[in-house]
Amino acid sequence: MSPIVRVCTVAALASALMVGGCRKKQPALEDMAKPVPKPDTSFTAPRPFEADTSDNASFREAELDAELMRQVRENLRTVYFEFNSYSLSETSIDQLRTAANFLMRHSTMRVLVEGHCDERGSSEYNMGLGENRARAVKNYLVNYGIPSVQIETTSWGKERPAMSGCVDESCHSQNRRAEFKVLAK
Repeated sequence: MSPIVRVCTVAALASALMVGGCRKKQPALEDMAKPVPKPDTSFTAPRPFEADTSDNASFREAELDAELMRQVRENLRTVYFEFNSYSLSETSIDQLRTAANFLMRHSTMRVLVEGHCDERGSSEYNMGLGENRARAVKNYLVNYGIPSVQIETTSWGKERPAMSGCVDESCHSQNRRAEFKVLAK
């Protein structure tokens, strides 16, 4: 046999041994018959969540005792906005830091942030602007660490002014706001 044939034969035998030697062990039947754990029945089934999603849905404010109401007024202050804007000012950010710390201490409290606008502009435009204002507040709080399920948002646009019949900027500025309402303690 020539040396080339001998080398090729040895290489072929080595390859065959390597392929044949790499077979995985088949599991025994005992290994395959593992017991299936029984389901945990120690908890009660959750109640179905029902939410009114109609146009008539409304948020109800929670009834708070006097001390908690005082704390809410002190920590969840109205946030004011510039004309035609939903950007948070430095003053607003300071207020929202206080609100976030309060909501962290009251982790079961759920709040509604209502966005409002002044009387200028169309109803449709102001509904969108009010929604953006409420979302700006919520986004800040969520980024701070408040769970988003703790905060609802809605917009009233120009429908619920704090001051009506405004003719000057000092009056209009009171209507460009986001207010907190406590839904659950």
